[in-house]
Amino acid sequence: MDCIFLALKKKRLWLPGLLIALLIQSVSGQLTTPESYLGFKPGADFKLATYEQWVGYMELLASETGRMEVRDMGSTSEGRRMKYAIISSEYNIANLEKFRQISERLSLAQDLSPEEAKSLSQEGKAIVWIDAGMHSSEVAPPIQQIQLAYDLVTGTDQRTESIRENTILLLVQANPDGMTIVADWYKKILGTPYESSSLPVLYHKYAGHDNNRDFMVANLVETRNMHHMVGKIWYPEVLYVQHQPAPFPARIWIPPNPEPVNPNQHPLIQRVKNLIGAAMGQQFDAEGKQGAISRISFDVFYAGYADGPAVDGHNIPSLLTETAGYRYATPKFFSVKDFPKAYQDLTIGSFYPSPWEGGWWRIGDAVDYTLTASKAVLDVAARYREELLYYKYQMATDVMMRFSQEPPYGWIFPIDQGDRGALELLLKRLHDYGVDIYRSDKAFTHEGIDYPQGTYIVPANQAFGLYAKNVLERQTYPDLRKYGHLWQGISRTIKWDGSPLTPYDGVGWTLPVQFGLNYHTMSSSLDAEKTRLDDVTVSKGSIKGKGDQYFLSASENNSYTAINQILQSKAKVTRSTESFTIGNTNYPRGSFIINNLRASANMLDKVAVETNATIQRGRSIVNSIPVPKRRVGLYKSWVANMDAGWLSLILENHSFDFQFITDAEMRAGNLSSRFEVIILPDQRMLSILNGHKKGTMPADYTGGISESGVENLQTFVESGGVLICNNNSSDLPGSGFNLTLKNVLKDVPADSFNCPGSLIKLQLNLEHPLTYGMKEKGMAYFSRGRAFDMPNFLEKESGNHPLNIAATYPDKPLLISGWMIGEERIQNKGAIVETSYGKGKIILFGFNIHNRAMALRNFKLLFNAIYFPVD
Repeated sequence: MDCIFLALKKKRLWLPGLLIALLIQSVSGQLTTPESYLGFKPGADFKLATYEQWVGYMELLASETGRMEVRDMGSTSEGRRMKYAIISSEYNIANLEKFRQISERLSLAQDLSPEEAKSLSQEGKAIVWIDAGMHSSEVAPPIQQIQLAYDLVTGTDQRTESIRENTILLLVQANPDGMTIVADWYKKILGTPYESSSLPVLYHKYAGHDNNRDFMVANLVETRNMHHMVGKIWYPEVLYVQHQPAPFPARIWIPPNPEPVNPNQHPLIQRVKNLIGAAMGQQFDAEGKQGAISRISFDVFYAGYADGPAVDGHNIPSLLTETAGYRYATPKFFSVKDFPKAYQDLTIGSFYPSPWEGGWWRIGDAVDYTLTASKAVLDVAARYREELLYYKYQMATDVMMRFSQEPPYGWIFPIDQGDRGALELLLKRLHDYGVDIYRSDKAFTHEGIDYPQGTYIVPANQAFGLYAKNVLERQTYPDLRKYGHLWQGISRTIKWDGSPLTPYDGVGWTLPVQFGLNYHTMSSSLDAEKTRLDDVTVSKGSIKGKGDQYFLSASENNSYTAINQILQSKAKVTRSTESFTIGNTNYPRGSFIINNLRASANMLDKVAVETNATIQRGRSIVNSIPVPKRRVGLYKSWVANMDAGWLSLILENHSFDFQFITDAEMRAGNLSSRFEVIILPDQRMLSILNGHKKGTMPADYTGGISESGVENLQTFVESGGVLICNNNSSDLPGSGFNLTLKNVLKDVPADSFNCPGSLIKLQLNLEHPLTYGMKEKGMAYFSRGRAFDMPNFLEKESGNHPLNIAATYPDKPLLISGWMIGEERIQNKGAIVETSYGKGKIILFGFNIHNRAMALRNFKLLFNAIYFPVD
């Protein structure tokens, strides 16, 4: 149809209005409307769509028009296919590869002059990524996408035609599994007293809401799919993520964001975000839609968001909106009296010029608001198409020029690491998101350090150098009390002497530190022969040497995965209680020794390859203790808990034999017959004990483990079980088991101690079995953590017995990356403690041991706890 209109305009052949209308009707009449496909209008009260309906409609619509395609970007965590729609004009759809290549060339800016970039910018189309449904309980945006797709392929107004002509829209459902999970749950509770009740399971099986914190390490397959699309395939000019809800009583939150801003972005990124936010606000008020607000609530300092610095560092302006919602598709009436007091007089502000006055709020209203926002983004992209395309080139060349002239010039990663698997994972994740990785062709010396051939190098002077810098450098979070001029927005800045202004999420995340890697930040340019890698393979799993014993290093996470698979063959496995050497390889305490291998050599070869583990054959007499196969129970509350999801992913990825334990099973007892180890995730004690209150959920989902569950846990440990408690859950044994355990941070005010998601130092006791394979100087991700004072709690035994304190926060400056105040309150206090209880063991971690499955260096602490000797 676009081609017809284009031909008519070029030849100035103007058809009578009736004939044009008939032509339009004949084309649009062939297209299935959302309502006729779904059986309801998108935004209808009490109606939600599943992902199967979402993708079904997208595929049907694409089959009916030349303005749309549907493609597959990979699998989901539950095995669905993750598909996305592409919408543009018929000509653009027919030439997608041409326009994709233009965006790629401008984004990478390699061997491209400014004049060539200008020409490509004039020729190219602005690629716009809009995703919705990442947080599946935020139900309006994905349903809105169905209506948006129909509007864009059928619209005949000048604005829609301009959008089709000048942009290529990528329409993405970011969490297909969750969309169906939520729709099915709402259908189950609709019309019952529990119609507004919370989902009792995670809407992403491993991460829940944390799926939007995964965009550095990409532990989730959905994140990896989107990384590949954004950083390797499409290189969009704008990326927009739709969320709910808005800060009440606003109806939608739009850019600009509040302070602080992540420093690793080109200035043009923030300018374009503000431009789009202003266009959104203008459109809302032009359409009479009240309640658009900006500059509160949602800062984007943290680098793990899908809609923040991870994308900005790719020179892509990323933005989000948060649209008001109630509960699923159930309407709700709000009066001004329901508003927070400060909003009740409807005072206007520079970033809230049309306050919402209350009334009914329906999912249909949220759909309408999100449609307005989507079309405003597309309209800006269409109007500024050429500028946005050229900005990609300009930002890339600016970044490359900057880091050719100033530090950091890049990062060097020696091949000799304690955990080569961790090095490979980090470099692979960087590479998969578009960062160039190099390997040295020869040995070289840089800044006084000798490096062997095969050393890995990540230069900063590349197009996505700011992204690499963001995840590899150490963060310094700005104390906003010092920078009132940035956030107060009043004519006379007031000095703020109050409590710290805490961030929206974590403020320290340096990935090499979390992975436990040795690396060097270059403060001068590097002159070394190197080769850019098409793929990253640091080492391949193999069996080396000769001998009737097999050895695996405790310093490698992959060794634990291999051992768990080998234990299934009933092989005899032990762990060394001392360090030793086989050939030229040093093995730390806790390394694994396989004797009396009952499985075939082919099986062991297969395990080595599949787990990427290095297995050394040989013969050595080493003091060791047996490693029994452990059955692990992971507590799973009906108060859906993200930490349980992350822990399940870690256990699954490392081949542990685990099952979830529900509240009812905890209350029923007889736990020792099923498990040798039970893990309580990072969940508050009262939430574990009480769960959902009766009457707020269907009866099967109410209640916690209760006092009977605590008694059953006591019996389990007394009988020889191991109880592992992660951060918040460590309060439960201290209270429920009558242990004299004091958290020195309990009830301490924020202006006396504050560490909002930072990396801090740990001092590990290497004599303790929990620290097998670890280094003495460690790291903790500290957010709402604990520091244990232990007078009269644990007696430190003498002789050959290990100490009960596995790690402390040392008596020295603690901060590694991020921000903290009041560190003296936790110095020399316990961070990880272990005690005997009857025949069993209790292990308490005072910080989150894995930090959204990113702190790879600390996985061994969890694994060692699972293997912990109880005799």
